[in-house]
Amino acid sequence: MNRSIEAMWKEGFINEPNLAAPKINALYNLKSQNIVDKLQSMFALNIKALIIGSIIMMIMMSLIGAPFLGLYICCLLIPLVIIAKKELAKSTSLSKGQSSYDYLLNFDHWLKSSINTYAKYYRLFYPLFFIGMVTQALVSKAGGKIISLIMQKFPTDIVLLGIPYYLIIIITMLLLLVIKYSDALYRLDLNIVYGRQFKKLDELIADMKTLKS
Repeated sequence: MNRSIEAMWKEGFINEPNLAAPKINALYNLKSQNIVDKLQSMFALNIKALIIGSIIMMIMMSLIGAPFLGLYICCLLIPLVIIAKKELAKSTSLSKGQSSYDYLLNFDHWLKSSINTYAKYYRLFYPLFFIGMVTQALVSKAGGKIISLIMQKFPTDIVLLGIPYYLIIIITMLLLLVIKYSDALYRLDLNIVYGRQFKKLDELIADMKTLKS
C-alpha cells in the first residue's frame, strides 16, 4: 500500500476519463440531492412537530390546571413555526440550475444563515420560557406550599409578593444563566437532532471540493 488514495484516484481519472469521471459526477449528484432532500424533510417534519406539540401542550396544561401557561407556551411557539416555514421556503427556492457543488455551497450558506436566524429568536425564547415556568410554579398551590416550607426553615422579613428575597435572588441568577447560555442550548439541541446530517453535508462539500481541485 505504498500508493496514496489520492494517487490512485488521479490514476483512475487519467486512465479512464470517459468512464470514471461521469460515474463519479453522477454519484456525487445523487448524494447531493439525497442529503438536501433528507434535511428538507426533517425541517418540514419539525414544523409539523411544533404545531402538534403546541396543541398537545395546551391540552396537557389545561388538564393539570395551568391553561394560561399552555397558552403562553403556544404563543412562544407560534413565531418558531412562522420562522421555520419562511426558512424552509427559502431553501426550496434555491436555484437548481447549477452544478451540484455550487448548489450545495448555496444550500450550506442558506443553512448557516437560517441557523443564525433561529438562534436570535431562541435567545429570547429560552428566557421567556423559563420565566413562564417559574411564574406558574410560584403561583400554583404546590409552589405556595413549598415557599411556606422554605420560609419556615429559612425565615426572613424581606419578602416581595410573598416570595423571600433569597429565592428571588436564586431565580434571578438562574435566569441570567439561561440568558447567557441560550445560544449554546440551542446549538446543543440542534446538534442532537441534525448533527449527523450536518456532518454528512460538510463531508460531502469537502469531498467535492477536493475532487474539483
